[in-house]
Amino acid sequence: MRTPEYKVAVTIVYIGGIFVQILDSTVVNVALPSLAEEFDVAVTDVEWVVIGFGLTLAAAIPAAGWLGDRFGPKRVFLSALAVFTVASMLCGGAQSLDQLVAFRMLQGLGAGLIMPVGSAMLFRAYPLNERAVAANAVLSVAVIAPAVGPVLGGLIVETISWRWIFFVNLPVGILALTLGLLWLKDESEANAGSFDRWGFVLSSGGLALFVYGLSVAPDRGWTSPVTLGTGGLGLVFFVALVVVELGSDAPILDLRLYGERLFRSINVVGVFLYAGFVSQIFMLTLYLQRLRGFSALEAGLTQSPQAVGVFLFSNLLGGRLYQAYGPRRLLVVGTVGATATTLAFALVDLDTSIVVIGGLMFGRGVAMGSCFLALQAAVYARVSSADTAKATSLFNTQRQASTAIGVAVVATVLSVLAPAAGVGPESGTDGLQAFRGAFLASGLMLMPAILAAGFVRNADAAATFRAPQAAD
Repeated sequence: MRTPEYKVAVTIVYIGGIFVQILDSTVVNVALPSLAEEFDVAVTDVEWVVIGFGLTLAAAIPAAGWLGDRFGPKRVFLSALAVFTVASMLCGGAQSLDQLVAFRMLQGLGAGLIMPVGSAMLFRAYPLNERAVAANAVLSVAVIAPAVGPVLGGLIVETISWRWIFFVNLPVGILALTLGLLWLKDESEANAGSFDRWGFVLSSGGLALFVYGLSVAPDRGWTSPVTLGTGGLGLVFFVALVVVELGSDAPILDLRLYGERLFRSINVVGVFLYAGFVSQIFMLTLYLQRLRGFSALEAGLTQSPQAVGVFLFSNLLGGRLYQAYGPRRLLVVGTVGATATTLAFALVDLDTSIVVIGGLMFGRGVAMGSCFLALQAAVYARVSSADTAKATSLFNTQRQASTAIGVAVVATVLSVLAPAAGVGPESGTDGLQAFRGAFLASGLMLMPAILAAGFVRNADAAATFRAPQAAD
């Protein structure tokens, strides 16, 4: 097999890794009822299959930058992908819920390193003026995988067995590992420094506690001892983390990178964008399946136009628009479009046509494609090559926390507004009002991103696009 140009080789391997990771995260959700039946436990117990994965994923992210610099991105990325692939095989063969949760937590450790280490490796391989090309490739996969997940998961659960939602990861994982061993170069940074133990404990522990508190808050209540205890302790860890890291010569999370204007501005946009993006997908799945009675397969197909919108925008228009106008206009227009299409779901009814829902999701995909392309292309524009791994750890830590916050907020809104009988088809108008409130909350979370996008300056990202007239 002829080895492709190095930046193309890195892109192919990285896409394989993130596709299987993102796909897995969405496929598993539709199988929870089948898992509860298989192991004869309550659905609330099965939720640990998702929660456990999220906790270890969150805990691994802060260490990604240091590990990549110390041992080289190729070694760490392929090791993480190998752990994820082996854990997928173990999950598929699990004989009890305890085993499945344990293997899912092992999966999470691998998943937590794949994206930050891989993205650092990817963006180092591309010159600044080609970052939009790399962002296009990643964007298509990062949004298509969540759209394919529910459809594939529904097909697998309904026609084969829940075990295959994990076994399906094996061929892609093995292929990406093989190509990575053949194509990737060994690289490492000499200035990785010593391992920041306290920074790791505070960042990983704080993020895991915070994510857990948010995960259980909708069911147990925001004032429950578990929610307040874990969430509050997570926040205490974060405060201590700021003090420790700012005083460290070699921090595991280099918070000083937020001093760079472009990196800081785009991360602020990302906080609200990721919270609103994921929370709406989460809520739409519940609306379609619980309230409208759609199957997992039907719900997945109804949401798939969003992925089509992202794909078409990023591949047909995105790169040229970015080169012509830079990140600022794409972010402003994209956040306005994303907010408007998300708020529109607050007007859905019990008989809203799937054509209308699909059309809104397509428009949302186009708007989100504009945002994600600009974010990925510009976020590391003023970050040095030596600091790229640390920057990707920070960006992905923010992304993980933001999505957890977004989902927790809309789930809480739904639980507060839901009628006593729940939000099933029998809840009728009362259940609909609960979902409308949750969709409204998701749209409102996106609104600050519009304001934050206005603070992004094209001049700061000038090296990533060609058009000199695209100044602020």
